[in-house]
Amino acid sequence: MLFVGTPLLIIPAFFAAEARWRVEELSLFVASFGAIGHHLPGMLRAYGDRALFQRFRWRFCLAPVFLAATCLLFALRDLNGIVLVVYFWGVWHGLMQTYGFLRIYDAKSGPSSPLTARLDHAMCVTWFATAVLVSPSRMTNILSVFYKSGGPLLEPSAIEALRTTAVSLTGVVTVAFLLHSVWMWHRGRPVSSVKLLLMATSIGFFWYTNVFVSNLLAGIALFEVFHDVQYLSIVWIYNVNRVQKDRGVGAFTRFLFRRSGALVGVYVGLVAAYGSINLVSTVMATGLLNRILTGLLAASALLHFYYDGFIWKVRERTTRQSLGLTGGTPDQAVAVRPGWLIHGAKWSLFVLPVAMLGFAEVQGRAPELDRARAIAQAAPASAQAQEHFGVLLASAGRRDEAVARLREAVRLDPDNAEAQSNLGVALGHIGRLAEAVTHYREAIRIDPGDALTQTNLGNALSKMGEFPEAIRHFEAALRVSPNSSDWAHSTKRSAISTRPCGSARTNLRLSPIWPLRETCGTNAARCLPTGSG
Repeated sequence: MLFVGTPLLIIPAFFAAEARWRVEELSLFVASFGAIGHHLPGMLRAYGDRALFQRFRWRFCLAPVFLAATCLLFALRDLNGIVLVVYFWGVWHGLMQTYGFLRIYDAKSGPSSPLTARLDHAMCVTWFATAVLVSPSRMTNILSVFYKSGGPLLEPSAIEALRTTAVSLTGVVTVAFLLHSVWMWHRGRPVSSVKLLLMATSIGFFWYTNVFVSNLLAGIALFEVFHDVQYLSIVWIYNVNRVQKDRGVGAFTRFLFRRSGALVGVYVGLVAAYGSINLVSTVMATGLLNRILTGLLAASALLHFYYDGFIWKVRERTTRQSLGLTGGTPDQAVAVRPGWLIHGAKWSLFVLPVAMLGFAEVQGRAPELDRARAIAQAAPASAQAQEHFGVLLASAGRRDEAVARLREAVRLDPDNAEAQSNLGVALGHIGRLAEAVTHYREAIRIDPGDALTQTNLGNALSKMGEFPEAIRHFEAALRVSPNSSDWAHSTKRSAISTRPCGSARTNLRLSPIWPLRETCGTNAARCLPTGSG
């Protein structure tokens, strides 16, 4: 159930949590205790398994130094290229985990052919890659980081051609996979039903979170929970079996991975403790320490992806034994080509893009408005891309164009409070106050806690002469953000205009800003009849 049916548990649980917490809060929780926390078990395996460490000691000693130095360099120089590399490696890591589970279930049902393994791998690569390419939110963020990193502006037609190619290739691979499965069934070697179900749920859930969940943070968090539950579960099972069968494991591994409910709690607690490091970086103000910690967390992610690429190989005999499987190749089989050559070629897939992106960003990047236009054209179904382009157009004084883009953003995502609010601002700038008020109200319906939108609505209503309602929104803004002088000042102005003494007195109670309090007190006194206390 933890490997196949997890989405059936995650989706209702996440939607229930959304009723109490903001998506940003849930995303931070998952990023800390899931995404970062689940790096720990791989580290424990790498440095707690004596035989494994002896076999790959140079990798385990040199890789942390190299990756930490690279990530710190990018973090301290405020370069963005490493973010893009982490993302793409993370997608590869996720699809390879799915592929690993497919190979496990294939092995449980009996011997399989190399063609079966290749088709499984091709299914994972094509379906995961295509989900990213057709996702409006993912492509918006990928292109944004790419252009921030100094990448050249791409033609929308080139990106569309890439999407079309990916969709076509996915279709071809899927047909080949289905034909091969039917052929195997006719030969009396049917494909494992659990494997097919796992493939369907994993690929289907990745598509759901990438393509059909419009909120980027929510989509990332949902699939991250699925990935982490699978990973933590299989690592626990693997290590418990290894402790029972191999006396060469380290003392800490032997202590922790035993069949005990209490030790499961310790295991989860250690994962959470490691993940809590991410919370430290979020409470820090931007500065040197924040950048250092951010760089180290990026290095932790890259180490996790790197180590998992070779410490859990299902084809190796020791790995299969700890998973309850038979057969497999020797751990150190004779290689056709030198190991250093193959490994070096794989490292080039990391080093070359990182170096090129870093160098390109140092050289400079295209103007922000041009980057936003390129993204909006390449991702026409992305509300985020249209909104950002619209905001920049408004800042450039091109207000009619801005309104058109922001209308498109609202059409694509009517529940985007920020887009509704920004459209209200743009409409207000061209004198369409009634329309602006409509969109401000919609934004507040979606997110009543946005003090700035409350104030903007109050200002628009004030210009329309609706002073009592304007004051109510200014007061709502003060309740959300009582220390802001902007909304306190707006409340004061409307209180003077409409002269309801109760509202002026309310502003006195809500605003802790002494200079404004004194001014509002004077205005309130003017509203009071002579001689009243």
